[in-house]
Amino acid sequence: MSAVDGRIQHDRLGRAHRERGFPPHSDEPRMQRVPGPIEHAWAVPAQRAAVAREALSHPNPRIVADPGDPGSSLWTWVVEAPGARTVLLWTNPVFDHADPARAELTRLDDSDLWTITLRLPAALRASYRIAVRHDEGTPPWRTAEGRRPVLLAAMSAAEVDGRGTTTVSGSRGEISSVGAGTAAPVEHWRGLPAADGVSRLDAVELAGRDRAWIYVPVGATAPTPLLLLFDGDVWRRELPPILDALIASGILPPVHVAMLDAGDAEHRWESLGVPGGQVDVVIDLLLPLVEGGWNVSTRGEDTIVSGQSLGGIAALWTLALSAGRVGHAIAQSPSLWRFDVHDALAAASGWRSIELQAGTFEGDMLGDAAALSAALSADARTAGRRVTLSPFDAGHDWAVWRANLIGSLIALLG
Repeated sequence: MSAVDGRIQHDRLGRAHRERGFPPHSDEPRMQRVPGPIEHAWAVPAQRAAVAREALSHPNPRIVADPGDPGSSLWTWVVEAPGARTVLLWTNPVFDHADPARAELTRLDDSDLWTITLRLPAALRASYRIAVRHDEGTPPWRTAEGRRPVLLAAMSAAEVDGRGTTTVSGSRGEISSVGAGTAAPVEHWRGLPAADGVSRLDAVELAGRDRAWIYVPVGATAPTPLLLLFDGDVWRRELPPILDALIASGILPPVHVAMLDAGDAEHRWESLGVPGGQVDVVIDLLLPLVEGGWNVSTRGEDTIVSGQSLGGIAALWTLALSAGRVGHAIAQSPSLWRFDVHDALAAASGWRSIELQAGTFEGDMLGDAAALSAALSADARTAGRRVTLSPFDAGHDWAVWRANLIGSLIALLG
């Protein structure tokens, strides 16, 4: 059976929860492609050599203010690809799966340069990849059918941008490039000096197929706060050097992080985002193990849980079912389409705060998060506790979750 069948799942308290179905993917954003400054300048043959030198002197994407809209920017990519037949830009969050040819770059006449310009919010941070095809055949993203097959075909054909400056890891182990507008949320670790000490990452085996990694900070003399994270296989590649720099600079206090691996796609779907599964693993196995073996505080008010997408709703289930052992949740792009978590959260005691994050480019996700925030804030059972909604100009994107998770940790702990 699949989630669309409306199966019943039970939580650790014996309560039944019906799965709602698959995400509707309604109201998805369209790509706003515009003629870019390089295309305009290229129309004058005498200045092409200078235009090419100028274009290649800047990393991708080059972002300038949109003269017609102060809230938008013009993002321009330039790719030098001798002999290419097709060049594609896969972007999160505006890749148009219904018309993927819109994302194919324009080849500048009599050159090996390809370019594309998009109108995007100045506050956007977005991951992207570039596909360069030399084959004469039809590109796979044009022959695939259906939303997910088209997206996967484009992503699989694309690679990191060699002219980009920043990268991020993804849930399938892929590396993507990252662009950020001038008003995007700050990445607090950028430009910090390297840490003097080196943190430790301890691997631990749990029951069955589950495993985790424990980030152990440098210089912790007293019990530290604890962050519990789902999708640990991604975060173990991203977080350690970031936390090292933030802790060494005093922006964050020492904090331990327990990162639970989600496993393969099938295991992730079955065990993450449901009221049991990895939520029970965290509460029954991982949390007691860390509290007993590492120098962490055992107070619920010092324990935070966070996750993204299916991990985002798993973070809310953990808060609702931990009986006060976890005090705070940072739920990033939570998959609230899968279950109704309002009553479980409102009925639970002991937690202190919930921050719900969702992107303006995530279709129904932002509306679902806003509805849950409003319902919890109006519920008398949550009086005295903090529930906030943090909307961002963003898609369903690890680059965004990374920056926003660090910002929320600083707000809670720093």
